[in-house]
Amino acid sequence: MVELNQMKKNFEQPNSSYKERKPEKEKADFDFTAKDVLDALRTNRGGPKIEYIGSATSDFQAEPLILDSEGKPFVVSDWEFELVKNIEGKKSKIRGIQKVEEFPHFHAEKEKYIKRSAELGENMFRFSLDFARLCPKEGEFNEALMADYVKALGLIKARGLEPMLTIFHWPMPEYLVKRDRYGEIEAGGWENPEAAKHFRFYVEQVIKFIADENKVRGALSEEGFDKNSTDKFLSEGLVRYFLTINEPKSILGNGYIAGIFPPFKKGNVFLFREVLGKLVEAHDIAFNEIKSGKLKLPPERDSKVGAVYNWDYFDGVFGEFLHKTTNEYPTKSIERNGAYSDFLGLDYYCRATVPALYPPIGPYKPKDRDYGEHPGFGDIYPRGIYEQLKRIHKEYPQKEIFITEFGFSDKNDKRRPYWILETTRYIIEALKHDVPVKGMFLWSLVNNFEWNLGMDQKFGMFDESELKKELKGSPVGDLRSWEVWKAVTKAITDPKPESLQELQTIYERAKSQFIINSKT
Repeated sequence: MVELNQMKKNFEQPNSSYKERKPEKEKADFDFTAKDVLDALRTNRGGPKIEYIGSATSDFQAEPLILDSEGKPFVVSDWEFELVKNIEGKKSKIRGIQKVEEFPHFHAEKEKYIKRSAELGENMFRFSLDFARLCPKEGEFNEALMADYVKALGLIKARGLEPMLTIFHWPMPEYLVKRDRYGEIEAGGWENPEAAKHFRFYVEQVIKFIADENKVRGALSEEGFDKNSTDKFLSEGLVRYFLTINEPKSILGNGYIAGIFPPFKKGNVFLFREVLGKLVEAHDIAFNEIKSGKLKLPPERDSKVGAVYNWDYFDGVFGEFLHKTTNEYPTKSIERNGAYSDFLGLDYYCRATVPALYPPIGPYKPKDRDYGEHPGFGDIYPRGIYEQLKRIHKEYPQKEIFITEFGFSDKNDKRRPYWILETTRYIIEALKHDVPVKGMFLWSLVNNFEWNLGMDQKFGMFDESELKKELKGSPVGDLRSWEVWKAVTKAITDPKPESLQELQTIYERAKSQFIINSKT
């Protein structure tokens, strides 16, 4: 009887092996409620302040396939050409079998995207135009599509968000690409001697349309905006913030070194410099056209133009060399003396230890690295954003910085909440050291087409089908990334003890969730 009672007591003890235990609350690595965090986020301290927070996407990724009036793929770019080969079962540089029914449809669903952005508390929305889709043939400009982009700008402003518009986010018109008789690329679009001429035509037509009051009124009227709303948008300027070229390093490195993006030229270092020169010229064309005064913005809302630079954090034996050659070199080529930009865009995703084997496998995979679901990127290292923000600020001390992208692929959405908060923590650390971070964007709101990896990677907080559902978080159980991001946006846009305490509570939950899911 005594033995039976003792066994019963043991069963009831918290440390008993007979009873399933809940994980202990993990000690937080960072205190979002600390006074220096509040001081860094408030405007009255006299230092830099994060004014904008949002999510980012690109046109092709948010709508990889457009069908014509006959229901056939509308193929006008190098990326669309490659995608159609994939869905037709032909040999393609895009991995896996892509299913059309899984593709997102930003143009049809843009109102839901923008509404969800506002529901999360974001105050800026980044999306892109598409060079090839707007200029499908030489000397032709698709005004119907441009009107659709204008409608998106109107919807963004109607929700109280500031648009950030990317001019070039990678797809190139097919008529600039040279192909052999097998359909393989002989020369990429930026290698075409007339690439700059066609890019100039494209940018001029975009600015001309946005500056045309009658065309803007017509587009917004079709979307259901009344005269008062349209008058307000026009008086403020439909769009103020522009990004010219997205990630020149990715265009060069993935296109001409790794050979995984068009024109798929692996190890062709000889074209690297030539194409970079074309990208610098394209940036200058866009910068000058946007700043020409044609947009007629009020003085207090003059146009702001920057380019986007993706800086990986390199360490290891060759870390400093790779930083200077792959991060700094394209940046300095475009920035030069700083006269051709108003701000800097910084994308940050990962750390790469060099030398190393990528993707890291077997005995070559370091134990203290976390490569997530995208090992080709490098390992997830949130502190790296702090180091890169300090470096780029030291190089360009007069420039404000937008973190134009950071994000993580996580199909189960179990570990990403913690990664988001850790990255936010280090952005705040940079702010405390007077790095002028003007805004920050998460990649991405909705799962989209991740270039050569297709729909396999899940960087979005939502699947597109979820946008029609009401936001409903849970006080217990697993956190979703959107719950974390909503708390981050609240703390950034309305910094006070209450919002930071809420962020700290979520941070502690996210860390516990991360540790549990890192072990399974």
